[in-house]
Amino acid sequence: MRNKTISLRGIWGYVAVAFNQVDKDRLSRVGPNRLCAEWILKNGGGVRFTENPTKLWKDYNHLPAENVPFRIKVVDATNSSIMKIGLHHFEGCKNIDTVIFHKCKHLENDGLEGLAYISQSLTHLQVSGCYNIRDSGLAIISQLQNLKQLLIFDMPFVKNIDEVARSLKKSLPDCDIQATKRGI
Repeated sequence: MRNKTISLRGIWGYVAVAFNQVDKDRLSRVGPNRLCAEWILKNGGGVRFTENPTKLWKDYNHLPAENVPFRIKVVDATNSSIMKIGLHHFEGCKNIDTVIFHKCKHLENDGLEGLAYISQSLTHLQVSGCYNIRDSGLAIISQLQNLKQLLIFDMPFVKNIDEVARSLKKSLPDCDIQATKRGI
């Protein structure tokens, strides 16, 4: 039974990687916003579009038709299986102003590096319950100079959340930073 459990975990790991890789052919056909939306939804998250910011799209099969253009405004990756390699899907998405990484169990310590693709538009970021991310993994946030609001909580493997918050505040003086090891 133990070997079966291990092999099932391995299979799901491969599936997670497959669902996070950028399909360059599809990107050239549908563009960055549609490909990014498909990636988030396939991995269990949701998106909001600038054209209808109150509607949260969570079902891949209900996305607008491929010939209908849209621009992603919000990425809610709550409980999704996104990984670092998947954040390359942000490249070319120029309107994402809010990202929520909550309980992203596959997001690696260096997984936030891909936020650089949307650093010009990103103003609101939440990183919470992502247990693979440590102090060093949060340091990259200091490069997101347009952030206005940052929420960091439920991060038990961040050893010194107060020092992380102080360091980020030095780099991002205009950002409202709320950081706590447990819930907010």
